[in-house]
Amino acid sequence: MKIIQRYIGGQLLKTFSISLGVFTFILFMGNVIRILDMLERGVAGGLLLRLFLSFIPYLLVFSIPMSILTSCLLVFGRLSADNEITAMRACGISYRKIFQSGVLLALALAAVSWVVNASLAPRAHYAIRKLRNQVGAQSPAALLEPGVFIDYFKPYQFYIGSKVGSLFKDVIIYEKLPDGRDRFLKASHGEIVSDEARRIVFKLFDGTMEEPPKEGESASVSATFKTYIVKMGLDEEDGGVPKKMADYTFAELIAKTRQWRARLATARSPIYRRDTLRRISITLTEASERLVYTFCVIAFVMVGMPLGIVAHRGETSVGAAISLALVGLNYAFIICVEALQERVWLYPFVLIWLPNAAFAVLGPWLTWRLDRR
Repeated sequence: MKIIQRYIGGQLLKTFSISLGVFTFILFMGNVIRILDMLERGVAGGLLLRLFLSFIPYLLVFSIPMSILTSCLLVFGRLSADNEITAMRACGISYRKIFQSGVLLALALAAVSWVVNASLAPRAHYAIRKLRNQVGAQSPAALLEPGVFIDYFKPYQFYIGSKVGSLFKDVIIYEKLPDGRDRFLKASHGEIVSDEARRIVFKLFDGTMEEPPKEGESASVSATFKTYIVKMGLDEEDGGVPKKMADYTFAELIAKTRQWRARLATARSPIYRRDTLRRISITLTEASERLVYTFCVIAFVMVGMPLGIVAHRGETSVGAAISLALVGLNYAFIICVEALQERVWLYPFVLIWLPNAAFAVLGPWLTWRLDRR
C-alpha cells in the first residue's frame, strides 16, 4: 500500500511542480508590460529586480490552485487510461486509499497557500505599488485614487467615489478628533484648491457632518454645509502610498472589521450607518476571498481526482482544458461577487463561498458514482 501511495504522490508532486512553473510564468508574462513601462521611466535595475521578486508571491495565489487541479486531472486521467486504476480496484484497493496521497498533498498545499494569501501576497502587492510610486516625483493630488479607502493623510481617512477631471464625487471623510471620536463628513463633490509639497487643501460642497456625543453626553452633533475646507498633510509613514484592500494582510483585515463595527455602535444618522455597514461588507468580503483562495486548493483536489478518472483521457490538452474551464468559472464568480461587495443585503462575504461549496459536493458525488460502477 505504501508503494502505491508513494507512486501516486510522486506523480502528483512532479506534475504539480511542472504545472506551477508553467502557470506562474504565463501569469507573469502578463505583467511584463508593467516592468517595461518602469524601464522606460528610468527605474534602476535594483528596483526592477525587487519588482520581479514581488510579483511572484502575488501570482502564486492563482497558480497554486490551477496547478494542483491540472495535476490531479492529468495524473488520474493517465492512471485511468492506462488501466492502472482498474488494476488497483481489482486488488481490493478502495478509492479512499487511491486518493489518500492527493488529499495529503492538498492539505500541505493549503497550508502553504494560506501563508501566501494571508500575508505574503498582500505584502508583495503593496510592495509592487510602492515601487511603482518611487518613479519620479509625485504631487499629493496624484495619490487621490478613486475607489480606495485612503488613510495616509493623518488624522483623516477618506473615500472618493469617482473622479471627473479635477472634480471628485461622492467624498466621504472620517476625521479622528483629539479625544478619540470620529467626525463623519459626506459631500456630493469636492475639489482641490491648493496642492503644495506634501499638503492639500480640499474644498467640499453640499454635504453633511456628524460627530458622535462626547463622553458623558447623549446628544450627537449633526449639520449640513454648502462648503467645507479640509487641510491635509501627507503622512510620511509607508512612503505616503495608500493601501488598497488587496494590500492588507488577513490580520489587518480582521482588525479593520473590528474597527468598523466599533464605529457602527456610535453611528446615529442613517447615512453614517449605511456607509459603515458598506465598509464592513467590503472588508469581510476581502477577508473571505483570502480564505476562499486557500480552501479552493482542497476543493479542486476533491473534484479533480474523480473527474480525471471519469474523463478517462490521458492527453495533456484535455486535462489542461478542463482545468482552465473550472478555474475560469471559479475566478469569474469571485470577480462578480467583488463587484457586488458593497451590496450589504446580498451578504457577498458568504456568497463568495458558493464555488468552493459546489466543488466540495461535486467531488464526493463523483467518487460515490465511481464506487457504484
